[in-house]
Amino acid sequence: MTLVIPFLFYGCETVTYENKTLNYQSLDKTNKTIITEENKVIKEIKVGLLLPLSGSNSKIGKSLLKASQLSLNRTKNQSIKLFIKDTENVGKNIITSYYELINEDVDIILGPLFSKNVELLAPIAADENIIMITFSNNVEIKNENTFISGLSPENEIKEIFEYAILNGKNKFGVILPNNQYGLRSKKLIENLLLQNQSQLTKLVVYDSKNPDFYKTAKIVANYEQRKFDLEKKLEKLKKIKSIDSENEYKKLKNQDTLGELDFDGLYLGVENVKHLSMLASILPYYDVDPKKVLYMGNSLWSHNIALKEPALEKGVFSNFSQAKSGDFEFEYQGVFGQTPHKISSIAYDLIGLISSLQRSGQNINISNITNRNGFVGSNGPFRFNKDGSIDRSLSIFQIKNQKIREIKKADLNFN
Repeated sequence: MTLVIPFLFYGCETVTYENKTLNYQSLDKTNKTIITEENKVIKEIKVGLLLPLSGSNSKIGKSLLKASQLSLNRTKNQSIKLFIKDTENVGKNIITSYYELINEDVDIILGPLFSKNVELLAPIAADENIIMITFSNNVEIKNENTFISGLSPENEIKEIFEYAILNGKNKFGVILPNNQYGLRSKKLIENLLLQNQSQLTKLVVYDSKNPDFYKTAKIVANYEQRKFDLEKKLEKLKKIKSIDSENEYKKLKNQDTLGELDFDGLYLGVENVKHLSMLASILPYYDVDPKKVLYMGNSLWSHNIALKEPALEKGVFSNFSQAKSGDFEFEYQGVFGQTPHKISSIAYDLIGLISSLQRSGQNINISNITNRNGFVGSNGPFRFNKDGSIDRSLSIFQIKNQKIREIKKADLNFN
């Protein structure tokens, strides 16, 4: 099937987009019955989009917009209109753009992307009583009218630690940056391990702006002490001068350290692929053996650079389910001739969710958005909470032979 997407010109004026294709098929699995529009009046839904369509982040914004358009074509919903605003328009501030959407009488607003813009709009959104689903993953900015939809550190950490614990790991080392992300992650990990009767035996925090990963790795490995213990042991064996001591000496002299690490799982809570690569290459040098310790991570590991690090071989990480995301990427590439930005599938799913609610006769309100059964989209199951946060059921992946394979599928049912 050929999908025709109209070209849009971005500026300070509102741009509307309406799907004119004829056939309809549901995007997600919440509405398994195909509904036709013949002889049935369906309320028009107006969706405001606040996206960075100019400036340094325009590629992200345009990818989110294209994914939204693609979702409309996928759902074949003629009763949804998009009203689009550029959050980075130098001639207009975002508050003005927001009120222009309000004047259009939109039913819901998707966006903005960045926390700074969400913080500006959140109080206004509460006064206007308009649901705003941002593309952010920052749980600090959520409230009862402002939802986050990005993949949050909270979701990633919960999924990977619970997997490790279920597979026999109970003592953990953790490496985190000394910033807000690191602080949030630390609190979450501490609470999670306490609830699961597991231990945080090593926590190392590094300077996020000027990291010294050699120092970080030495601290994690307790390297100096273990090296000293080896040297003392070798000296002692030399003095004994027995056959057993000589054999043990020969065995130990090729080692770098003596003694086991005090953790069997190590979470690398870094924020960019460069830091991941540096840390992963240094840790084994200081005797944090990936054959003895389960290396654990987040969705950052899905980048190709992680596949080339020997220390990450057989390491595990959490990420969106791949069951449908590959279909979205294939469809996006087929229509637009380019690879979508990694977060653009979120917009695809949100438009599909709105369409599904509307076609099943449900209003776009907080009660229906926060359905406890959740929804299934291209990124797997997700569920909005009344406090503005999002739950995502994630898959667990392992790096093996420089390839990523799914070893635990996302649970389709929320507890």
